[in-house]
Amino acid sequence: MCYIMDKVGILKSDRIEQTTLLVNQNKIEFMRQSMDNIKFMRMDLSSYLITPGYVMLDFSLHSLLPFQDFKQQIIRYLKKGCTSLLTVVDIKYEKELVTNVKKRRHLMINSPIDYFMAIKLSLKSLNQSVLRKCKQQQVSIVFVEINKDDRLDLTSWGWIRDAMFSNPITLIPFTSDESLSPFKKNRLLQEWNRIVREHRISSLYEFLEEGTPLSIEILMKLGIYPVKGDIRVGNKLNYNLYKLEELKYHIDGKPIIQHNEISPTFTSHNGKLININGNILFLPGKGEECFISISGRFIPQSASF
Repeated sequence: MCYIMDKVGILKSDRIEQTTLLVNQNKIEFMRQSMDNIKFMRMDLSSYLITPGYVMLDFSLHSLLPFQDFKQQIIRYLKKGCTSLLTVVDIKYEKELVTNVKKRRHLMINSPIDYFMAIKLSLKSLNQSVLRKCKQQQVSIVFVEINKDDRLDLTSWGWIRDAMFSNPITLIPFTSDESLSPFKKNRLLQEWNRIVREHRISSLYEFLEEGTPLSIEILMKLGIYPVKGDIRVGNKLNYNLYKLEELKYHIDGKPIIQHNEISPTFTSHNGKLININGNILFLPGKGEECFISISGRFIPQSASF
């Protein structure tokens, strides 16, 4: 079925422009400023701003979660406009990796939205063998937990880089040390960034926040963009609609979307409305696991292999 999403506001170059989308089989087939000469059913969206469906990070799901608890946690993300989840599996020992990833995949069978798999482990557990197991399990994102007592310079980064040469993975720093002041946390991050740059390791250079949309820059570095996180021709219909009159604006006219204060009016996952004014349609099993073909495809050349 073809239809037209007419004159919807979209953010381009820090300002809102009206654009019209031709949708066919739940994919964006064509985009331009207007399509007045094309005769299909139209949705007048001139009073809305469209954003891509958000990709969000989650550390809180666990494999023993009862279905009703799982459902309530996922609904929290749906209300925020999340259409893809980056779910992180906690790994304490290398021998747990295959089993724990398998259990998480079993849990996510009931997911109503798409999802990516990642693992989280301690710095001392990061080694060549773990990275090879990640490749076998098609996991391309590894969170590395670092704390104030960790000696980053003692890790065999050369071996880590060799293991990543034919198996591109993105490492992401993570800390749960609540005793760290913002200053010490920043110093820890600076040390991480110095090490991974020195050894040319594919990595992010910042801590990520759970439950908020990942920026397009982050999605690029992870290899999730452009399949997710963009409104573009050829992509599936994953989007959020906000009422323009409910948004706040900067002096330069750029809209401010404060995700803890405002929720999208509508959310579409693969062409199906799953959020209508806060009323959530939870469809178990409609989500699919997504795989990253080239992790870090947009990382700086200095950090590439």
